[in-house]
Amino acid sequence: MMFNISLGYSRMDAKFYLHVEYKCWCCSNSSYQLKVCSVCQIAKYCNRDCQIKHWADHKKTCERKETFCPDFFKGGSFVEVSQENFEDEQLELYFLGLEKCIKNGHNNHSGFIGINDFTIDHLPKSLRRSDVLSYIKAEANMTVRVKVKYTSPKRPDSDACARHRGTRFARTASGLYVLDNPDAVKTAPCTISNCHRKKDLGLNHLIYEGDLKIFTNKHVIYDEEELAKSTVDFFYNSEDKKGIVQEYAVKLFYLNSKSDKAFITVTIHDEDMFKKLYELDVDRSNRFRDIPQSIIDNWCPYAILISHPHGMPKKISIGKINEVTEENVSEETMNNAKEAARLQRKWYISFKQDDYWNFMKCLGGKDLPVFKLWYDTPSCPGSSGGQVLFGGVELEGVRGPYVANHNGYDLDSTLNFFKVVRLVPE
Repeated sequence: MMFNISLGYSRMDAKFYLHVEYKCWCCSNSSYQLKVCSVCQIAKYCNRDCQIKHWADHKKTCERKETFCPDFFKGGSFVEVSQENFEDEQLELYFLGLEKCIKNGHNNHSGFIGINDFTIDHLPKSLRRSDVLSYIKAEANMTVRVKVKYTSPKRPDSDACARHRGTRFARTASGLYVLDNPDAVKTAPCTISNCHRKKDLGLNHLIYEGDLKIFTNKHVIYDEEELAKSTVDFFYNSEDKKGIVQEYAVKLFYLNSKSDKAFITVTIHDEDMFKKLYELDVDRSNRFRDIPQSIIDNWCPYAILISHPHGMPKKISIGKINEVTEENVSEETMNNAKEAARLQRKWYISFKQDDYWNFMKCLGGKDLPVFKLWYDTPSCPGSSGGQVLFGGVELEGVRGPYVANHNGYDLDSTLNFFKVVRLVPE
């Protein structure tokens, strides 16, 4: 009988670590820490018991591989967090080219355009307009970098980041901010023990608390231990870090136990920050309204990703939506989707905070159907949680780009994917 070796310690691991999720060839359970057949280096199992049960079928095709086999990666997908054992100042040097990237051969870094370098000529011909360019750049203001400097020992073996449990490897991802009720701001003492603002604000300085949320993926921050060592960088648009604002994560919320969605709240040290974020949000909305409906219709085939690949300054990449599939569809979930659509419509009409929270509670507490979108836009580790602008959503008779968080990459189809809740208007 063959021996098993952990996927976490394959020969490829001497070069890098992949956050790859596979399904067991025997029981179909999904995990980031399966075992691989030491003979063929392709078949993957939860444990030796699964391997023994499947041996009658697998022995028909099992052949020894003398060199590393590309088929090793078949059937897997990976979440795009960037995790390296670098200090902060060294982390910025990681964007060194394809030879250092775990997606070597799967995309091209030339597909990422810096936010300050992005021009109208980068847009598809059907979207090549100044109002579209202005809107995308306004949306880019909402994108933030999330940095986590610790991996919780409580992450299970099947988790994407389980390899680094208990370590201080720097992990970066992306997210986007949402600000509601900009006038509902109050002060409180800053409780961050190592706060970098002590230098200019004093030891006993205040922070400002408001209804500001950062949306990202659930796999980025696992629990309160990781949260306590997480920061969010606003306006990281250039290598010189000019204008960047760093704040600290303070509260963690999961939208749904079955989804990969989470949001965090952060400290704010400057009261004017709320005003600035609100003005940027209003500007984004206004610029979207300036785009003619016929141009919005042209947006439907495209997926535009705004993220921090490898934790680097903000980048934009453009691709197409290749396929849309449905998951978790049943009579119960469709009824829940109707309720969610009703609550969303009520919030859009009233714009009241209570209606917003009722909608969010439905998203977080109800089992809902989802659309899974597959797209070929360039992405890299660090892109997880970045916002994707894609067309095709219609609400109250208005059709326009929809915003979702980038999730992961499928190695077989060589396509990105993310899931969005399917709402069913009554």
